[in-house]
Amino acid sequence: MDEAPSSSSNLAFSLGIDVGKTALELALRNGEETVAKTTVANDSGGHDELLRWLLGQGCGPEETRVCMEASGDFEKAIAQRLYEEDYRVSIVNPRRIKGYASSQLQRTKTDAADASLIARFGQREEPRPWEPASASESRLQELTRARQALQKEKTRTQNRLDEAEDEAVRRAHQNLLDEIDGQIEDLEEEIEEHIEENPKLKDRCSLLDSIPGIGLQTAAIVASELGSAEQFESARQAAAYAGLVPRHRESGTSVRGNPQMSKVGNARLRRAMYFPAMSALRCNAAVKAFGERLKERGKEKMVVLGAAMRKLLHICYGVLKSGRPFDASLHPGV
Repeated sequence: MDEAPSSSSNLAFSLGIDVGKTALELALRNGEETVAKTTVANDSGGHDELLRWLLGQGCGPEETRVCMEASGDFEKAIAQRLYEEDYRVSIVNPRRIKGYASSQLQRTKTDAADASLIARFGQREEPRPWEPASASESRLQELTRARQALQKEKTRTQNRLDEAEDEAVRRAHQNLLDEIDGQIEDLEEEIEEHIEENPKLKDRCSLLDSIPGIGLQTAAIVASELGSAEQFESARQAAAYAGLVPRHRESGTSVRGNPQMSKVGNARLRRAMYFPAMSALRCNAAVKAFGERLKERGKEKMVVLGAAMRKLLHICYGVLKSGRPFDASLHPGV
């Protein structure tokens, strides 16, 4: 993730990995040159091949940094494997790589070129090292993701029920809806028990639960998807990780539009902010005041909601970073 410089400038090699669902494009830099490139499969056999290739290039853990983009979890297995082999691994937001490419005036868009760019980014920017989640964090993430998946299925089933006219079809959809509701309730109980049994998770979720608009189930998603606040240098970086930073649409002086969320980042975390932000605009003094100011400036409803989602995540980051419960008086304009 993102991304403060560290004291690792003595590392001679920088490996950039462009992660795909089935393949990993590799580019190795030494100094100012890309010295080797190859492609391996994104599976256990390919990961073994990658490690052999690195050692064949004389790139052991002591002299090599590895950089890759967050890529819909396709990067997790190879990041874990390299971490276990003591390599210094960084996983960065794709938005940062895209911004770096623009700053370098790179026009070529291929997987191999992307891998070289990522290697150069890792070498120049020295992003913060990645660490895998603990077993308790991983289980919480698995539980919350299963709950989110069931909620999506519930919405689809409800839509089919609303559209159905035949009574037998409606009955079938209603039965399925009842079953999904039961499964969601079971998972929510499991999530609550898991949090209660893990003091560190319990502390983090309690801090998040102190924020008006954030309930325990949302707190569980934030705790599992955002991870430790220490991996981000600022609230803005945390928002960028969730894809909640604004993206402006302009072309010269003729084409302009309202800023939109970048949506390049953790979609699960971003979705988790939607309904809590709607609630926070009513019951959270800090978010409500922020939303009112935007409305006074003529901002449209969805722009205000997107900004409230970002503000709410900023607050989540703040309580986790400080270790103190939400205090509305700390927010200007309240």
